[in-house]
Amino acid sequence: MPENPISNLNIIDEKLYSLATKRAFNRFSFDEIQLATQHFDNKLIIGKGGFGTVYRGRIYDARSAIARTVAIKRSNSSSSQGEAEFMTEIEMLTQLRHCNLVSLIGYCSDSNEMILVYEYMSKGTIEHHLHEADTPLSWMDRLRISIGAAKGLQYLHTGWRPQQGIIHRDVKSSNILLDMNWAAKVSDFGMSKIIREPSSGVITILKGTFGYLDPEYCSTGKLTKESDVFSFGVVLFELLSGRRAVDPLFVDEGINLASWAKKFIKERRIEKIVSSHITTQISPKCLKEFVKIADRCTKSSRKERPAMADVVVALQQSMALQEHYDSSARATGSMGFTQRMQHLLFGSIPKPVVLSSPSSSASPLCIPPSPHRFPMAPKVSRIRPVHLTMNEVERVTQNFSPSLKLGEGCSGTVYKAQLPDGQFVAIKRARKKHFDALRSEGELLAKIDHRNLVRLLGYVDTENERLTITEYIPNGTLREHLDGVHGSFLDFCQRLEICIDIAHGLTHLHLYAEQQIIHRDVKSSNILLTERFKAKVANFRSARLRDVETTDVVTKVQGTLGYLDPEYMRTHQLTPTIDVYSFGVLIIEILTGRRPIESKRSPKEVVTLRWAFEKYNKGEIKDLADPQMKEALDWEIIGKMLELAFQCAAPTRADRPDMKTAGEQLWAIRIDYLRNGRRGLASVNDEKVEASSV
Repeated sequence: MPENPISNLNIIDEKLYSLATKRAFNRFSFDEIQLATQHFDNKLIIGKGGFGTVYRGRIYDARSAIARTVAIKRSNSSSSQGEAEFMTEIEMLTQLRHCNLVSLIGYCSDSNEMILVYEYMSKGTIEHHLHEADTPLSWMDRLRISIGAAKGLQYLHTGWRPQQGIIHRDVKSSNILLDMNWAAKVSDFGMSKIIREPSSGVITILKGTFGYLDPEYCSTGKLTKESDVFSFGVVLFELLSGRRAVDPLFVDEGINLASWAKKFIKERRIEKIVSSHITTQISPKCLKEFVKIADRCTKSSRKERPAMADVVVALQQSMALQEHYDSSARATGSMGFTQRMQHLLFGSIPKPVVLSSPSSSASPLCIPPSPHRFPMAPKVSRIRPVHLTMNEVERVTQNFSPSLKLGEGCSGTVYKAQLPDGQFVAIKRARKKHFDALRSEGELLAKIDHRNLVRLLGYVDTENERLTITEYIPNGTLREHLDGVHGSFLDFCQRLEICIDIAHGLTHLHLYAEQQIIHRDVKSSNILLTERFKAKVANFRSARLRDVETTDVVTKVQGTLGYLDPEYMRTHQLTPTIDVYSFGVLIIEILTGRRPIESKRSPKEVVTLRWAFEKYNKGEIKDLADPQMKEALDWEIIGKMLELAFQCAAPTRADRPDMKTAGEQLWAIRIDYLRNGRRGLASVNDEKVEASSV
């Protein structure tokens, strides 16, 4: 008679309850798990494996009395791994405590389910970054990851108990996870084995992943700590080369990574192993030592492999060699980030700002737009660079005083600062985990110069701080003015001019040299207004360069709900029409005063774009205008602007105009408005006065 799986799980649950009582981890009900995963919504899936599916969830932790983001691994009903590995993983993780091992939070065994709840590792797996997302991990990032993972394995082998060791048995890149600070943690202990006599090993059934498996374990069935060392050596080659452990795309060269790498080691051509992403970053001495470690780890005979403690020491020595090389390169003036930024911003010989001469006259920032054509031909201005040390930054921000804070986002905080010469600037201070993102944003901003784009003036790049210094725009965001935060509302003339300014800025981005710049987050809170209500596009954190002749596909859609191009969300293709769609939504927002998503309104009015389109089709244009525009309105002109907005926000990109065409149509609308006797718009002479006085 077959076993009753439910009664069997009750036996398991008794064991788990006993463990939970002793080891301080949680038992969750199935209802809690369903609530945390929104009934196992596919949108929350972050991974799949032999055991089951992993979901991101939000769960209430009774011990800390807060809700936290967690990873929830649910066993497949057809899983061949089953309850034995379910119990093994729990028993292992309840006994292990190390900063380089993923922590268990709790479990669920209700309703014939086997579910594990772990700490959430927001950056995912090494495998994902190397082979799927193609993340530009620097060589130092890879060294830190390898050291962290090695420390986790060292703890398993020798640091857990004096006379016992744990063999992971499935060390691979998909089982090394990265937390929000990019620290590496070893995960997935379902196949792990406790060895009572670590020196002799144990005979066991062959388990693991092809490409990482120790050949001696395969041939003898004897599992030892050196089996993990071999697998880790393959991971080191993976980090160095960017190739998978087994890659059928390289049939001619050899699909097995370790064999392929060893061929070049034997031929003394180790440079051939290095990924093209990091070839310019590695010092020759560091490369030699790193390859030596990986080669020793993957020796055919386990007797020739080092212990994990020795691997940790060797990797730390490799990092020391790299750090010495990097510091020497900086001292001798090699072209690092700082030098690249100086070159992009100020030419080959940077000229720091003379803080003692406030009377020095600045040349006009740009040529004002012609009243008869669009877009204007932007003249690159000679912006005045700002060169500050970290001590000077702390002084002008009053040590980053909260009273000077302009805003705060996920990537960092922006402060207002006044330089000794009286010039005001905005200083963005990045959080450490966003250092690379701010660096990318800074390098991109250094390439562009336009009156309708916020300008980069300087930067600070140290080991512990990364900041960008941009021009200070005093009048806040467009969204704030639509909300009346500053005590007054924009009239129609100002709103039309703002639309044209935004179109100028985006057109300049899209026509940038051989590569286009796609902003990817055009919205009212990313449009800043000067004292004379000239609009400047800001916040280039999500911006991407795109080759004009190619079709780029991104792995992660970025943007803001309500402004996001539906075709971009579906295809992930990076094109300028992403910004065109957002611009169409933005025109409607500017005319109606409503946010793109108005959740508190009736169901028909929640999505402003849909609501406006229905009103427009019914001829109810007067219902669309923001009531805060007090002056008499020209409904024909507003109708033309709405028609353009709907063209820009068409569901398919083929039906949208490019940004230059949209700008030309807005310019024509402006001319019509002037011809109809509306003289509220700034004249060309006014614009010339403004340009020369900036």
